[in-house]
Amino acid sequence: MPAIATLEELKAVDMALRKLKEEHPEAYDNFSRFFRDNRKIGYKNIIKMMIGETTPEKLKGMG
Repeated sequence: MPAIATLEELKAVDMALRKLKEEHPEAYDNFSRFFRDNRKIGYKNIIKMMIGETTPEKLKGMG
């Protein structure tokens, strides 16, 4: 399934990720491993928790 974002938006994010990796290689590797290890949770759910938009309880409909 193709991405909804434009090619320009995808390229901008790719460049931002490359910059983060260059500036913080250890932290970038740690996050990459974390996302890979928790793939079954879903990237959107992980990000929502990371930026404080939800909690595990809310994701399960308990909060």
